Amino acid sequence: MHTDTLENLFLEGKNDIRSVEQQISDALSRIASGASPQGLWRSLTRLLETTVHHKDRLDRLSHEMGRVVELAQIRTGIPAPIPSNYEKLTSREAEVLQLIAEGYANKQIAAELNISIKTVEKHRQHLMAKLDLHDTAGVTRYAISAGVVAATA
Repeated sequence: MHTDTLENLFLEGKNDIRSVEQQISDALSRIASGASPQGLWRSLTRLLETTVHHKDRLDRLSHEMGRVVELAQIRTGIPAPIPSNYEKLTSREAEVLQLIAEGYANKQIAAELNISIKTVEKHRQHLMAKLDLHDTAGVTRYAISAGVVAATA
């Protein structure tokens, strides 16, 4: 996403905030002036619709900002911050994590590291427990986010 698009999202978000502020003010004025339940309901419904729209825009903005930061890190060579729980792993578990994320099967990891398949399975169990991961896809996502392996398109 281009910077000008992000700037547009920021401006739209700023306008949304002003709109929400105005709608809250209108609703409070209606309450103070003794508005009918139907009139108050219309004001609150409009406010909720705007708020949902605003939340969706903030979600988009957050997603796009994440992509921009990620691209900037790739371009500048700045590594992603390493998650704090990565330090819980032993050096062997970290090696197994990397090989799992690179697509190696247990048998291949065992051959690569000169250890038994049962040992690889234990290392896998331990690292997944320490990192609270439940499947190979989760291990791979974690390894990418920790900068252990690079994401490929």
